[in-house]
Amino acid sequence: DDLAGTECFPCINEVILTKLMTEISDHIIDVDTITSTVEKRRTCAWYEPFKNFYDGILQVANMQSFFKEHSAGFHTAEAKGIWKEYTESYYQMDTYYRLFHLSFQKSLETSNILLDDLFKHVVDKVEGLYTHWFLGELGNNWSDVCADELAAYGKVLEVPQQEEFYRSRIKTSDTRVFVIISDAMRYEVAAAMADQLQRETQSKVSISSMQSIFPSITKFGMAALLPHKELTVEVRNDFLAVLADGQSTASTYRDKVLKSEDPASVALKYNDIIAMRRAERSALVKGMDVVYIYHNTIDEASHTSDTAVFAACDKAISEVKNLVRIIVNEFGGTNILITADHGFLYTYSPLKEEDKVDKSGFFDVDVVNSDVLKKESIRRCVEYGRRYAIMKKGVQPDYLMPVKFLGGNTEFEGFTPRESIRIKMSGGGMNFVHGGISLQEMVVPVIEYHYLRNDSMEYKRNRQKYDTKPVTVNLLSANRKISNMIFSLNFYQKDAVSANREAATYQVYFTDENGKQISDIQKIIADKTSDNGAERTFRCQFNLKSLKYSNTATYYLIIADEQGLQMPQREPFQIDIAFAVDEFDFFS
Repeated sequence: DDLAGTECFPCINEVILTKLMTEISDHIIDVDTITSTVEKRRTCAWYEPFKNFYDGILQVANMQSFFKEHSAGFHTAEAKGIWKEYTESYYQMDTYYRLFHLSFQKSLETSNILLDDLFKHVVDKVEGLYTHWFLGELGNNWSDVCADELAAYGKVLEVPQQEEFYRSRIKTSDTRVFVIISDAMRYEVAAAMADQLQRETQSKVSISSMQSIFPSITKFGMAALLPHKELTVEVRNDFLAVLADGQSTASTYRDKVLKSEDPASVALKYNDIIAMRRAERSALVKGMDVVYIYHNTIDEASHTSDTAVFAACDKAISEVKNLVRIIVNEFGGTNILITADHGFLYTYSPLKEEDKVDKSGFFDVDVVNSDVLKKESIRRCVEYGRRYAIMKKGVQPDYLMPVKFLGGNTEFEGFTPRESIRIKMSGGGMNFVHGGISLQEMVVPVIEYHYLRNDSMEYKRNRQKYDTKPVTVNLLSANRKISNMIFSLNFYQKDAVSANREAATYQVYFTDENGKQISDIQKIIADKTSDNGAERTFRCQFNLKSLKYSNTATYYLIIADEQGLQMPQREPFQIDIAFAVDEFDFFS
């Protein structure tokens, strides 16, 4: 703790991080110590070269805090109850894990000989917390309580369904609607984006969820989001093709399916829109009531490398926010829905054998002729991935849960592994998967974004609610008298960072009556999100310059935001020091 505020040499960071990472590796994760240390270090000199390490261990602290809150495990009795818990709070563990691995991947680009191996040991502890405890415990509870409903209905009752998206949200809309579908944007990523949209734009933003169709893969999810009365499948080239009322739902046919329901509809691709001139893309949506825009950054990244997925999530958030700005500023859109075809499961560590199931129930082992075996296997197992299998009716694969497939109106049945288990397949791509029934795969986000024009009644009535302002920092210490050359003061962040309150950075220092700086400058990064005021406090240590001070003069504490958007606060102080060295000024 004595070193946490010291900034004489860069090596101080290595000493601090070595201690904290060693403790984490030894299963000693002191949440308060890690949080307070990172808080102090990020305002110190030499912080930037070590930022990724500090950001990473801060996420470890967040994960440990979540673990302590739920150390008894997950024992919810109803599927809809777990769904509610996940969409309100449990999803945050997915975010902590994603942010940790973002920091870890960035750290690999700037090697530090003293810290690299230690950080890799921390990764092992993170995998234990997330993969084995969180995904294992929550996945087991979820698999147990949703099994009966999935087997009987293929869905969780009392949860909105992806298949109802067009009927419930598009067809009933009395205004033009833009739909952004971001492939594999899972719920926690969308929740982060919703927060950013609320803070950065003049808008009303909300997020809800719906259950993806099974299997939770692109061709089924994309089909479910299109207008249809019935979804069916047929086997084409040994794979299932998904049809909406008999029409193909493959990417090149989605525009046709939309127009069959409403001729004033169009399906576009994000990459095409971005490459066009403003006039060209505006012409495409002119006169259209329903505009579907397909975005594919996360799923596409997974085809390159599993480890690229979390960085792609950040990129996807940035791209979709930019697309929202284009819709509002160029297309004149005010009603935007942002959703996905499915989510995903991702774990960093290599999977062990117990994390996989084989395909022993997929094939007819009684057939000896290899050619017949091949034909029989295709006929019995129509299609499978790492997280799902579609079989001919009457087949019961070992170790897999049954999921009613398309309401039972086909000649096929669906199956999925429990928890986060994968089906053995050749090739890579074992760490990033989707297709199954885990919450990370099946909870599909729906962001409702309404841009608020200045003349809208909603904005006029609730301007204070929607106008985004930086949070303010005030002096908490009551004493206004300084009696030492080195002293500390307490400050507090008045409001929590929230929908209409954004983080801000302040510089805090002392001046004399003429505005001349008489102390060092301390930095306060006011970005705390806690509703508990006690958790939004800061303590800064100041060093006065070695000058002569008069106990009858007035000196001022200055609190100034770095961007200069607010008038600096000036708090009067008295300095009464028995003697001060003025011959040697070490601070000037």
